[in-house]
Amino acid sequence: MTAFVRRRADFAEFLHRLLAAGSAALVLALAVFAASPELHSWLHSDDGVAGDDGCAVVLFANGVSAPLGVIAVVPPSATWQEQPRAIAEEICLASPRYLHQPERGPPVQG
Repeated sequence: MTAFVRRRADFAEFLHRLLAAGSAALVLALAVFAASPELHSWLHSDDGVAGDDGCAVVLFANGVSAPLGVIAVVPPSATWQEQPRAIAEEICLASPRYLHQPERGPPVQG
C-alpha cells in the first residue's frame, strides 16, 4: 500500500513540476513575442487582425486594467427573530430488536 501511495505522490510531484515548467515557458514566450515586433507580426500572419486589442501578447506586455466603477456593498440589516421550536407531542420508544448485534454478541463457549 505504501508503494502505491509513494507512486501517487511521485506522479503528483511530476505534474506539479510539469505545470510549473509549462507556465514558465509560457511567460518566457509571451515576453519574447512582446519584445520582438517581427515575431509578434508573425503570430498574426494568418488571421490578418487589424488591431491587437485582444491579443494575449499585447495584454501581457501592457497589463490589463478592468474599467470597473466603485461598487457600494450594503451590509445586511441585523434583526433578531425568534425561531419556532418543534415540540413533539408524544415520544414513541421501541425496544431494540437485539441487545447486542449478532456480530457483536458474546463469545461462543466451547
